[in-house]
Amino acid sequence: MKNFNSYRNEFNKYRATYILAGLTLGVWLSQFLANGAQAVKPINLFRFGALFGPDILYNPTHLWRLVTPIFVHIGWEHFLLNFFTLIFIGRQIEGIFGSQRFFAIYLFSGIYGNITSFFFEPYSLAAGASTSLFGIFSAMAMLGYLTKNPSFQVVGKQFAILILANLVINLFQTDVGITGHIGGALGGILLAAPFSPKLLAHKISRNKKIAFLAIFILTAVWMVFMAFRG
Repeated sequence: MKNFNSYRNEFNKYRATYILAGLTLGVWLSQFLANGAQAVKPINLFRFGALFGPDILYNPTHLWRLVTPIFVHIGWEHFLLNFFTLIFIGRQIEGIFGSQRFFAIYLFSGIYGNITSFFFEPYSLAAGASTSLFGIFSAMAMLGYLTKNPSFQVVGKQFAILILANLVINLFQTDVGITGHIGGALGGILLAAPFSPKLLAHKISRNKKIAFLAIFILTAVWMVFMAFRG
């Protein structure tokens, strides 16, 4: 049986994953405590922070809706799949990138995915951690390409296959926002260089890191700007 120190060491090693998982679980339980069986009704998802473009367009101060959907879910199956994917795969990726970098990629790629949904599907209601999960998967896939490290190239190909397989499955699921998933994946690709692991950071040039981060910021701002103009 693990003692307290073992659990503490486990938490410290993967603290970003456990904090994000805790927030996700907390929001999900709050949805049910507040609304019971009606928690997944569109109006209640909206109240808990789901992405809904018309609200942002009418109230620009509600741009926080590009962040909160990461922690809101649309049903038990949706929540459990994302929650356990974060726990089991997130720890592996965090172990490579480090807690702070992993947290940044997870959060910002999720926001990028939500911005993509806002831009391409401004009238849809969307929520879920999938945008962030696709982001950390694609960052892992991109790492092998950027560093040319044989071990990471093998792992990267596995994650690339995982991403493509999930996107193909999404094509046959009418209730899944594939636009957000693609956006999250693109966000992760762009963030892999500026938030690369310390041990591999020297294999990626400073100019490349700056360029990828600039593309991330400029395209995100452009999509938001154009969504308001449209």
